[in-house]
Amino acid sequence: MTEDYYKVLGVNKKASDAEIKSAYRKLAKKYHPDRNSGDKNAEEMFKKISEAYAVLSDSEKRKNYDMFGSEKFHQRFSQEDIFRGADFSGTFREFGIDFGEIFGGAFGFPFGGRQPVNLDATSRIEISLEESVMGGQRQISFKTPAGMDTLNVKIPAGIPDGGKLRLAGKGNAQGGRRGDLYIEVKIAPHPRIRREGNDIFIRQDISVSSALLGGTVEVETFEGVRKVKIPPGTGPGRKIRIKGEGVRPLKGGKKGDLYIETGLRLPSTLSMEQKELVKKLRDTGL
Repeated sequence: MTEDYYKVLGVNKKASDAEIKSAYRKLAKKYHPDRNSGDKNAEEMFKKISEAYAVLSDSEKRKNYDMFGSEKFHQRFSQEDIFRGADFSGTFREFGIDFGEIFGGAFGFPFGGRQPVNLDATSRIEISLEESVMGGQRQISFKTPAGMDTLNVKIPAGIPDGGKLRLAGKGNAQGGRRGDLYIEVKIAPHPRIRREGNDIFIRQDISVSSALLGGTVEVETFEGVRKVKIPPGTGPGRKIRIKGEGVRPLKGGKKGDLYIETGLRLPSTLSMEQKELVKKLRDTGL
């Protein structure tokens, strides 16, 4: 569970830029590693408040954070994205603290005055639509400064297209510390099934008689064959909704819906008997 940046800094969501800066300076002075040598809790707190400040002090990052919320923000933005362009250089000048070295050594993020050196690594994988819905396991290989590395990665059920998986401590190493590995997920298209958010749409062709008279059709889903009732008079392009049979959200909650999109299955040839029956239907005006 990711932490709320506003709560980390002890400000409300309507806080001004000046209030955010003031809150951060106060907390950073308290938890600065030079004043808490060997205190791991202070070190972790300092990292949290610095990450929170890097986002909330930047108008564009703050806008995205407020729009997506903490969980989705961290799915979309890596540590590199968060710290990119963050300016801490003047924050502690009046306290006589050299912020250019603030993340040096203890954190493995030497700032060089403004821009952090990122220890996080990124990779990308393509998964099937079924894996995005049902979850699975993947073995991935990625390049590191030390060479190629291979990992077994768990694909969580419900992960969206563009979602990111975070593997703690599997990134680049420096100064005795190691960053995280962020894996962006791309979902490959399926010839018959598509996903929109947490809803699943399955195209299913039905016979002319089922379209006219109704009936039952067997539909192949990721969870097996499902019998679906077709109402009389169902034409091509109709959507039959089955509530709560879609994708369960990545972070839990109610499942989306399943939609059966009907197409019409026309035979390429007809027997003599079928032709006669169709002619009779035509003669009745159907």
